[in-house]
Amino acid sequence: MQVGALILYSAFVGALTGVFAAGFVFLLGIFAHYLMGEVLGYLPPGLPGEGGLMQVFRGPAYAGLALLLPVVFAASSYLGSGRGLGWLLAAYRSGQAVRAGEYFRGIFGALVQLGAGSPMGREGPMAALGLWVGSALGRRIPLGEASRFLPFAGMAAGFAAAFHAPMAGALLASEIVYRGLALEVGALAPALIGALAGFTVYGLFHGYGPLLELTPGPLAWPQLLFGLITGLVCAGVGTLWLEGERLLQRPLRRLGFGVRHALFGAVLGLALLLLPEALGSGLPWVQLGTSPILTLPFLGALFLAQLALLILAGGVRAYGGQLTPALALGGLSGLILAQLLGQALPPIAPPPETAALVGMAAMLAGVARAPFAAVVLAGEMGGYGLLPLGLAAAFSAYAFTSPRGSLEMEASPNRGAPEGSRPGSAPQTAPRPQPPASSDPP
Repeated sequence: MQVGALILYSAFVGALTGVFAAGFVFLLGIFAHYLMGEVLGYLPPGLPGEGGLMQVFRGPAYAGLALLLPVVFAASSYLGSGRGLGWLLAAYRSGQAVRAGEYFRGIFGALVQLGAGSPMGREGPMAALGLWVGSALGRRIPLGEASRFLPFAGMAAGFAAAFHAPMAGALLASEIVYRGLALEVGALAPALIGALAGFTVYGLFHGYGPLLELTPGPLAWPQLLFGLITGLVCAGVGTLWLEGERLLQRPLRRLGFGVRHALFGAVLGLALLLLPEALGSGLPWVQLGTSPILTLPFLGALFLAQLALLILAGGVRAYGGQLTPALALGGLSGLILAQLLGQALPPIAPPPETAALVGMAAMLAGVARAPFAAVVLAGEMGGYGLLPLGLAAAFSAYAFTSPRGSLEMEASPNRGAPEGSRPGSAPQTAPRPQPPASSDPP
């Protein structure tokens, strides 16, 4: 293996992915500002790590404009009728050929739907961009067998940019490809180099700070019980989420692809009128939930609304990733549990910042089947002082969440119907996947 060349090209793939990821987030911000803010009248809070304003948010100005959402989602389902990250990863594991158009149509569909208020995550299309960059360059760079690691570098760069966490991005790229805690040691170095390079370039445009400003308080040993309880609760919520969307997919298959997405848009339009906070990324609300501004009833209503929307999104196979929603849902779970336990058992209830980070680690570990990345991500966001709680929460959630993770599905490129990124029954492990080939130019 050409180690020096692999390091150099991994950094190049990561840096190029960082440029594309920065452009994607810039376009997503424009879509969200004009489509959600100017047209629909809903301007939600932003992410502190990317200069978002936490105090500027308002509800919809014109109720009738909510009828635009079914049209937007139906149109985007056809314009972007490509494949999501789960399908691309299944193709990567099996070595099946993937055309460049399959990447970009799914990415474009995600751009429109995320900009229109979908609660799905931006990390899906950003990681797909990195996977495409790594696989496209891997076929053109004379590295021999080592070229199969370049997609890891690109995907890790996409995750690192999405979460402002290069270490967690590298672990995520490995854990979601090699399932069941079977980490590919040889892939970790290119992934880490790509993640560092990608986040370095991405941060030039969108900042280097953590996504959320969460500073955990000092650890008290009785709070270890909170970590265990949070892990078990998040395992139940994550299993309900994943199994609920699978059950919903069965009756919804009878509907046309565009009709399914129009239905999702209609439900989002109803949410825009009743609880607009449920639209878009829930992470800013996790940040606000650590302050006294948001009450327990509001957090509970937001949690239930987000969970229902995510189950429906999985049922219709909406575009976007499930990792950011897992962080938001886990953060809300931790905040709610901390308030409830604070009233019943104050010694085991941690500060809200700690509770949010522990919940995020637990839900991500269970849903993504990535406990190591989940613990490291929580550490990169808030510091490693919460490591004992994070470990207890992450591994208990990993042990009891439905073993069929959200990023698993069979890759069937020859099927005619457009599909999204939801799971089916991909193999749990793959010894040495090859990068997907493509007949299109990058």
